[in-house]
This record gives sequence, structure tokens and C-alpha cells, in this order.
Amino acid sequence: MNMNDHKAIAKTMIYAAIIMAFFSCLLFGCNNNDKSDNSNSETTSQTEYISQDKESVGYYKRIGISKTGETFEEMKESLDKMKKGYLVLKDDGTAFFELDGEITEYTFDKQNFDLINDTEKASEFPYTYIGGRLVANDGETITQYLRLTDEELEAYLALKKE
Repeated sequence: MNMNDHKAIAKTMIYAAIIMAFFSCLLFGCNNNDKSDNSNSETTSQTEYISQDKESVGYYKRIGISKTGETFEEMKESLDKMKKGYLVLKDDGTAFFELDGEITEYTFDKQNFDLINDTEKASEFPYTYIGGRLVANDGETITQYLRLTDEELEAYLALKKE
């Protein structure tokens, strides 16, 4: 290798490092050392971050489930069920998940869900809300929900009135 080859490799590596640093800042936030207060939400042309507070209140549809130890074939077989069900988070800190007429009730705070009658919080599991998506992880299953659009919400509420 001659000197020009070394310079070209070094230049490529520097560009790659700069690009990786840029994407790291986009994904994880630059200079955000204080993780306790996420009240300053930022919106960019590509992503939107919303902190863990009242913004999570609303209506969601389930869009995916991933179970620990599940094979790809098992996942493919359950695709129809994965995309069924609605999660409703209310202002009063209560929530419910509805699937085929069956309702499971919860309480929630800024970070966790609990079954409604679980006063000892033994069933507690965390969730994250980012950009209209709510992701809950109960330890065995990661479930992803997407906030309903205005049209979807209108259709859901009309269905409930029937």
C-alpha cells in the first residue's frame, strides 16, 4: 500500500465515525444527561419524541407481539391475532385492553402498567411511549401499540355505541 491508499482509508474511517456519531445523537439525544425530566419534547422532520406523561393517554390499536422463545413459524401463525385488540389509557390512570369482547383492566403511571386489582404491584410491567407508539414489556412478551388516527378513533367509538 502506498501513502495515498492509507490516506483514503483514514478519510473513509473518519467519515464513517462522523456519520455514526450523528446517528447516535439522533437516536439517543445529544448531551441529554438528565434522564429524570423529559418534559421538553422535540420534533424533527424524521422522528418525534414524547415524554412519559399525559401524552400517552388515548386510544391505541395493537400492531405487534413478540414472545420470548417464539420461533419464526409460530410468529407467522399468530400474525392475525397480533394485530387485533385495542388499548385505552384514561386521564384517571386507569386503562383497559379489549380483545374480542374480553376486557383486561389496568392502572398505569409514567412508567408501568399493573393489573387493576394488584395492590402489591406484583404484576407490574414497564412501557415506553415514543412518537405515537406505546411498547409494553411484561417480561415474556413485548407488545407494540399505535395511536389511533382520527378516522380510526371515530370508527372505534361508533362501534362501541352499537
